[in-house]
Amino acid sequence: MTFNLNRRDLFRYTAALGGLVVAGGAIGAGRAQAETGEGAITPMVHIAPDGAIKILYPNSEMGQGVDTSIPMMFAEEMDADYDRVTVAAMPLMLTRDAEGRMAWKVVPQGAGGSTSVTDAWTSVRRLGATTRALFLEAAAKRWGVAADTLKTEPSVVVNPADGARLSYGELAGEADKVTLPEGFEPTLKSRTEWRIIGRSRKPAAHRDIVTGKAVFGLDATYPGAKVAVIARSPYLDGFVEELEDSAARAVPGVVDIIAMPRPDLDKNYTYLAAGVAVIADSFWAAKKGRDALKITWNKGPYASESTESFDAHCDTLLAGTGQVVRDDGNVDSAKAADGVRVFSRRYRQPFVSHAQLEVQNAIAHVESDKATVIGPFQSPAGASRAANALTGLDRLSIKVEITRLGGGFGRRLTSDHAAEAVYLSKESGLPIKVVWTREDDLSHDFYRPAGHHELVAGFDASGQMVSWQHRLASASKYYRRDNVTPEQMFAAEMYVDDFPAGLVPNLRHEYFSATSGMPRGSWRAPAHVANAFAIQSFLNEVADELGEDPLALRLRLLGEGRELPYGQHGGPVFDTGRLRGVLEAAAKLAHWGKEMPEGHAQGIAGHFTFGGYCAQVAEVERFPDGSFKVHRVYAAIDVGTVINPAGVIKQVEGGINDGLSAAFGQEIRVEGGSVLTQNFDTYPLLRMVDAPAEVFTTIIDSDKNPSGMGEMSIPVIAPAVTAALARAGGPLIRHLPVYAKVNEGVVKARTA
Repeated sequence: MTFNLNRRDLFRYTAALGGLVVAGGAIGAGRAQAETGEGAITPMVHIAPDGAIKILYPNSEMGQGVDTSIPMMFAEEMDADYDRVTVAAMPLMLTRDAEGRMAWKVVPQGAGGSTSVTDAWTSVRRLGATTRALFLEAAAKRWGVAADTLKTEPSVVVNPADGARLSYGELAGEADKVTLPEGFEPTLKSRTEWRIIGRSRKPAAHRDIVTGKAVFGLDATYPGAKVAVIARSPYLDGFVEELEDSAARAVPGVVDIIAMPRPDLDKNYTYLAAGVAVIADSFWAAKKGRDALKITWNKGPYASESTESFDAHCDTLLAGTGQVVRDDGNVDSAKAADGVRVFSRRYRQPFVSHAQLEVQNAIAHVESDKATVIGPFQSPAGASRAANALTGLDRLSIKVEITRLGGGFGRRLTSDHAAEAVYLSKESGLPIKVVWTREDDLSHDFYRPAGHHELVAGFDASGQMVSWQHRLASASKYYRRDNVTPEQMFAAEMYVDDFPAGLVPNLRHEYFSATSGMPRGSWRAPAHVANAFAIQSFLNEVADELGEDPLALRLRLLGEGRELPYGQHGGPVFDTGRLRGVLEAAAKLAHWGKEMPEGHAQGIAGHFTFGGYCAQVAEVERFPDGSFKVHRVYAAIDVGTVINPAGVIKQVEGGINDGLSAAFGQEIRVEGGSVLTQNFDTYPLLRMVDAPAEVFTTIIDSDKNPSGMGEMSIPVIAPAVTAALARAGGPLIRHLPVYAKVNEGVVKARTA
């Protein structure tokens, strides 16, 4: 998908679409109807005569706060009175460029990889500044003066010559008709002029959420929609051999039953698995109908896969030679040199589910010449592509509306829930709302890839690191992704420019592509979570072996601040000084090195993720019975320019708890090609008693362009906690989840 907001685009929006401003008698109505449908609002803002402002945010909102931060950017450059601003989600808006390719009509839409803020930073501010220019031009025409002699205050245009004032509400009808001059370039505010960006704001929808008014996907309705509940294959890539559905059809309220063939195994997914859908008047009738189905399943090609067999497979792979994807210097010679001490450790990450609290759901209505798709989508364009693939309809005739997401974490980047609804609507001729159950959600996911990491480092007699190897056997999330060759599978799992690349003369990354039938996808900083646990845990162990403070070791290896080339997502540079800065800030906040009572200890970790830098110090107490408690976490974060400091702090805290939840007890287990962990009794979420009692966050002041914040605090919490646990006298945790050691009587959760 292409996007390029140039001068021509800005001119076109203001001239052809009546501007980025829409005037109307009330919020939600006006000239926008011809552009985006009855009751809709055009591209970014609607202003009522009384001065009320509604700003549309283009990115999916799932708790990361883009419904607040992005309108803040727009309002800043528009010079809006933010107390008069409300927000709403923008429906998917696509167009075709001159070459006939699909392109964003206004700005990029979607949420993943912590890119929402970075994508919006320039484009949304330019749109806001253009909106301000429209009001200046409208006021200039009314007063008969030059626009560049005027200025704005919050939602007001002022004529300094005579003190005359006109509110945006008074000017909205005229601003709606203004055409800016050819060659117009929006002027962005300087940082010293900001009054909205950088100041804490409550989430825009906080009142609606706590009062139950927020519309999530499960809350969405559609006229005449029937509910579908699907019996998906319980076996990896299995399919229906025989179906007896007479009892299901006899359930009151059941309307239809449709078998869904297994997706093509050689292509990317549309929907996830073969199944049988029961369509009914209500969820309960559909579920009862599903319970009454009698299905004989073919177990597919992975009937022998288990958690144990996959672990053994990874160990076997690591005993051989893999694909060398980066090779600096001569690792083997460096390790063999006189006086070099070689350290080697292995770490394990399991398959993990997203476990978002709102289960998967979507609404679709496929008609002969158009379709409507509604639901919680991280990638509304992906839902559009899925609908196009299944129906053949032109994508510009497919309307996609995005509800609030009750969690996403990468799960809703894949639009299989939309594809299911589209497929069933097309086959049945009915509008369909697909609703999953909790068991469906946990046993049919695009799981975070599992893998085994082997790290090997050589240190010379003076303590200098002379070599580094990272060997990884994993099931790549690029499995079954279109146009990805076997040689490219590593790219989603190993970031070859991560620390310590560029800091050690001899470095090798080696990848082993493991075979598994488990569907894989993005799980909140997926590779960074896995790699940071291995790398940061290894550094803590090496520091202990060398008799060096783990913070001092990190700072010594980082050296003086410099920018190193970084070719993966989050680049183009990795700034060692910024990572050093968050490590030092977290250590200062935690009083690193202070005396701790018996059984208490601190652990530290720091990592660069998707353009942001985060370090954390965890304080852990180990109890005589083997249980432990994380009492405090001290976090330092550097994500460049901060739009909403309160939002950053919330994301730090939420990421810490999510990271602990996964690290402590979560593992998707498989036996006989079927997922065993199907609900929260066997896949436990973090309990309040296990959450840190206190989290302290410091935000590094920065004038760098902003990076996102949704994933930055997750990768470092697990290695910080496990390091603290080991220093407090507990076991060294190299295989996650931590509580898997419960059965060995080594470590367990602290219960109330």
